[in-house]
This record gives sequence, structure tokens and C-alpha cells, in this order.
Amino acid sequence: MGAAQLILVEGMIGSGKTTTAMRVGDWLARQGENARVFCEGAADHPIRTRAEDRLRAAAGPQPPGRPGTAADGRTGSSPRAYADDQWRRLAERCLRDRQTIILEGSFLQNSVMPAFIDGAPARTVDEIFTAIVRQAAPADPLLVYLRPADIGAAIDRVHRIRGEPWSSRNVAFVENSPWARRRNLRGQDAVVRLYQAWEPVAARLYSRYPFPKIMVTDPQRDWLATLARICAAVRPSQRGGKPSADGLTSKVETIERYLES
Repeated sequence: MGAAQLILVEGMIGSGKTTTAMRVGDWLARQGENARVFCEGAADHPIRTRAEDRLRAAAGPQPPGRPGTAADGRTGSSPRAYADDQWRRLAERCLRDRQTIILEGSFLQNSVMPAFIDGAPARTVDEIFTAIVRQAAPADPLLVYLRPADIGAAIDRVHRIRGEPWSSRNVAFVENSPWARRRNLRGQDAVVRLYQAWEPVAARLYSRYPFPKIMVTDPQRDWLATLARICAAVRPSQRGGKPSADGLTSKVETIERYLES
């Protein structure tokens, strides 16, 4: 496993994706690296997804971004707007510019899960996953997957913290989805049930992911240790071979001290 130049931070709503992406990006920048973080909804996001376009539309009019970026003002009606090859172009950009790019939620959460929400068969979900993996392959992307031990408690927490109008919009989006309508689910329970159903699918896709990956459960319990583990995975030993347990522990402890400073 070499130094990752494309990092995919994934997980359900409220799992800690934004905090993780921003802190890892800050850590890399403090090492003197050329690192860039793209959070959900960024105007100049290099990956365009229908899910994020819906989020922008719900948030109201936004100033247009540069041509060819996610918020360039296009309606998304062009069949090329969400083409798989945008992932290949991103991988090539990482390698060409020697830049580390960190994406929050663009892969599983906003490109693969929407097909599941729309009621697509498992085969279609798998095909979307596989197509993106193949396109992003040149960058050997690192997948960071954050998951809660208790999905119901995690949903309750994020709705309480984010409050209105986000909470009502999130519930309405799920209630109106084909997945929830077919099951006659309403309210926050619909959101909980959706993510409970999605979690085993995400776990199966994670197991099939062919590149470097790390899964963290409940990162909020110990942010410092979580971020140290992830940073150690982002920039592992370059000596070749698998690092020893003692070596990895030492590296994590070193990163923890750095993050505390």
C-alpha cells in the first residue's frame, strides 16, 4: 500500500465524514503536501452526482461554479453530466498534478446508494459500484468507511444536532423515495429503516472493494485515535511489506501527538 492520492470518505449521514475529511486534509497540508478537500455540495466539486444536485436544488439558488464543475448551473439533463469517466479524469488529475484529493460522500453515499433508494435491483447497485471502481483505479483510491454501532441513535443524534430545516428536508426526501413508499414508511423511522437496510449492502460492497480501505465504528467516541488511525492509513510506511503491529502503534501515537498540537 503506497501513499494515497485519492481518498474517499464514506458513511451514512452524521457518521463524521465532514470532520474526518477536513481534519485529514489539514493534517496533510501541515506536512507540506498539496491536498484538497471537496465536501458535499462544493461549488467546484470534480464529481457531479444527481444526489448532490438534488441537495443544491433543495437549498435554493446558488451562484454558478466554473464550467464543467458540479455547480456550473447546468440542469443535469445531459446524459454526460453524470458520466462514469469523470472518476477516471479525477484519478488522472491526482496523478498528473501530484495532488491528494479527499472526497466526502461522493462514492457510496451519493453515487451508489441513490440507486438503492430508487428501488434498483442489487445487480444495478453492484454495476454502479464496479463502474466507478474501474474508472478510479489508476489512483488506487483509499476508502475510509465510517459506521455507527447503533443506527437509530446515530440518526436521532444528527437530526437533533442539525435541527431545522435540515431535519424536515431529510425526512421528506426519504419519505418520498420509492424505497420508503413501497414500505409505507413515514417520519424519522423511515430514515432509520432505510439506513438499517442499506448498511449490510454497504458492508458487502466494502468487502469487495479491491483497493486499500479502513473501516471505523463510532469515530465520535475518540476522534483523536480515529484520526490518527486514518492518517496512518493515508500515509503508511514506505519501506515495503506490511508494517508490524508495534510499528503501526508507534506511528499512530506519533500522529496523535501531532494532532493534539
